Amino acid sequence: MRKKPCTHEYLAATESARVLICKECGIVHLHIQNLAMRLEVREFLGLADTLTEAANRVRVDEKEKTRHQEFNVLKSAHRLN
Repeated sequence: MRKKPCTHEYLAATESARVLICKECGIVHLHIQNLAMRLEVREFLGLADTLTEAANRVRVDEKEKTRHQEFNVLKSAHRLN
C-alpha cells in the first residue's frame, strides 16, 4: 500500500525563503534559496527560537552601529577669518 502524499500548507514566504508544513506527518519544510530542510515541528521551533534570538542581536548591533555613524564628522569646517 502506498503512503498518501503530503499536503503542504504555507506558513510563511519571503523573497528568499518559504516555510511549509504537512500537518498529517508533522514535518516542516524549510526552503532557503537552494537549501531545503525537513524538520519535525519540535526541531523547527527550536531552530526558529535560535534564529529569532540571533536576528534580534544583529538588529541591536546594526541599530547601535547606525546610531554611531550619525555622529561621525563627514567634512571638517574651516573658518574664513
